This record gives sequence, C-alpha cells and structure tokens, in this order.
Amino acid sequence: MTRRFQPTRAVVSVLRRAPLVIGAIAFTAVPCGSSPRDTARAEDDATYELRYAFSEGEILRTKVTHMATTETTIRGVTQESKSRSHSTKIWKVLSIDDQGAYHIEHEVENVDMWQKLSDRPEVTFNSGTDKKAPPEYELAADSIGVPITRVTVDPYGEVKEREDLKASPNMGLGQITTPLPKGKVAVGHQWEFPTEIAVQMPDGRVRRIKTRQLYTLESVKTGVATISVRTQILTPVNDPKIEVQIVQQITNGQIKFDIDAGRVLSKQVDWDESVVGFNGSESRFKYLARFTEEYVPRQPKVAGRPAP
Repeated sequence: MTRRFQPTRAVVSVLRRAPLVIGAIAFTAVPCGSSPRDTARAEDDATYELRYAFSEGEILRTKVTHMATTETTIRGVTQESKSRSHSTKIWKVLSIDDQGAYHIEHEVENVDMWQKLSDRPEVTFNSGTDKKAPPEYELAADSIGVPITRVTVDPYGEVKEREDLKASPNMGLGQITTPLPKGKVAVGHQWEFPTEIAVQMPDGRVRRIKTRQLYTLESVKTGVATISVRTQILTPVNDPKIEVQIVQQITNGQIKFDIDAGRVLSKQVDWDESVVGFNGSESRFKYLARFTEEYVPRQPKVAGRPAP
C-alpha cells in the first residue's frame, strides 16, 4: 500500500535510535470514546459473548516479538534501520472489584533486543546476560522487572482507569487491552474503538487526527474467535508532513480469543506503508514491520515421587 506521507524530524529520529519495544501495548493516540461502538451485525443464527475472565492473583505471561525495517531516501541517498526484539510480558491480576472490573499491573520480565543502522555497528542488549545496557536500550533496561502500567478494565476490555508508571513505545496497537463487543454477537459483527493521534505541525502547533480501530468477528472455531483489526483514518490528511507521523500507527492485524477461557491467545499486527515526497519529490519513507504476541499457558505442577 502506498500513501502520500511526509516525515518530519520525528521520523528522522526514528532512524537514529532503535524502537524500544518492550512488549507494552501502548498508544500515543488517546481514546476519544469511553467504550467501543457496535457498527454492524451479521446474518448468523449462532451468537457468542466475548468477555475477559481472570482470577484474583492470577499471573498471565505472553511472548512478544517485534521486527521492523525502515528505509528513508533523500536526494538519492538511502538510509536503512532494522530492529528486532523478543520479550516476555507479565500481567498480574491484583484484585477484582464489586462491579467485576479487574485491577491489573503490567511489567516486562525480560528482553532480547537488536538494531542495525546504515554504516553503523549493530547494537544489542539481552537483559538475561548483559549487566549494562547500551545508551540505545537504557530505557528498556530500566523497565525490566518493575511495574510499567496499572489499569482497571471491565470484562469487555474497557479501560476505566490507567496509570502509566514508565515510558513505553508507541506502536499503534490501540488501547492496552483489546476491546470486546458488549452482549452476544454473530460472526461478521463489527465494533470500533475511536482514538486520536497527536501530530506536530511545521509551526510547532499540535493537531489531533481522529482515527478508529475497526474490529470484525471473522469466525469462531472450536471455541476460539478470530478477530480482525485495522486502523481507519477519519480526519482528512493531505499534508505529507503530518501523514508521516502516523504511518507507524496504521495497523492491520488478527487476534485469536479463547471464548471459554476469556483471554487473548495471540495477536499479530503487520505494517507495510510507504511515504512519498517527504523531502522533495524523489524522497521516500518505507516502514515494514510485524508484531506478534502469544499467550503462554501456565504449566501444571508435576507432583514429585514419594520418598522410598
């Protein structure tokens, strides 16, 4: 997909430092609605209720992988940035209130990160083996093993309260939990989550671009719902200087949700975006990336053999 986008200084800075992907699903865009809106219903007799179901004291782990390549061409010179990260994310269910809302604390258990910029040595950091992080990964290192975010969410994923304790990367993945439709829905049902993206104008002013995450229940098989998600930009944007600031937040992905267990099993989001004309008619910015997150089931304890 090719769009007329134009990077600003913020985009150039992306090439100079690796994305600090530590598995937090954060978003610079701010919600502009208190809950997702249902937009369509399918002609299907079977209906399903999608709800989160956690237990107090439960600890959930997910494995997160993020790979990204950016290319910037100006006056015939191309600079390339590549990055890759693996991390383990932890969700601790602290308590459940009388309304059934979950009080959850999020942290990152470990990271293994790598980046390579054009004409520069590669940079790596593994929290399990490296005692000191290079400057590019100091923010990630400081976030290991400490609370990053505390949230209160209802069974449909609507965030009631949120406290960010550490800085986290902006990846365009929407709010911290996947919002779910309220009530029973059929395959083909759609719902949306409205958001806003703050962009900087050439004169320094901040402008808010209205977007939404559009979700579709694509199928349900053996108790697992497949949900697609894609970003739609609602505010007309024709200035490449603005468009380039949102290129990394235009997502297209798929979510697997276990209906019986009440949790996301996996999530994959892909980016394949190009920006033309960001610094002259021949300039080009391309962003190619993939984000995956998979739930790690808790291993049952194996009883030891009795002593002879």
